[in-house]
Amino acid sequence: MAEPVIPTPQDTQLLLQDTTTKTAAYNSPGVDLGAGFSPGGLGKPAAAVVRVSAIDLVDGNEAYTFTLQDSSDNVTFFPAGAPASAIGVGAVPVRGWVTRRYVRVALTVSGTTPSITFKAWLNPLP
Repeated sequence: MAEPVIPTPQDTQLLLQDTTTKTAAYNSPGVDLGAGFSPGGLGKPAAAVVRVSAIDLVDGNEAYTFTLQDSSDNVTFFPAGAPASAIGVGAVPVRGWVTRRYVRVALTVSGTTPSITFKAWLNPLP
């Protein structure tokens, strides 16, 4: 079983995506961590806390995967950790190691009638 992530109070400046409903693949806007962000080594541990408030699982073949991504130029993004699946309403921790200035969350969907409503924040980890 994965170690739980306890969300801390969320900082509006670290909001990755305000509440939205998506029916296809989607990338949130990149959040700028600042020109001086350069953690070195393996990077800074972080998680996107994705709060799913509605999800379509009616046909039984829908799948929803979130991935934390980072970029040095806000154009070309790379996975910063393993993907995490949303399987119902609730919080989904999407863990990673941020090594670049810009961060976003990427959503991949599949199935007959996918639809998901979510909100996401970046949550630095100790």
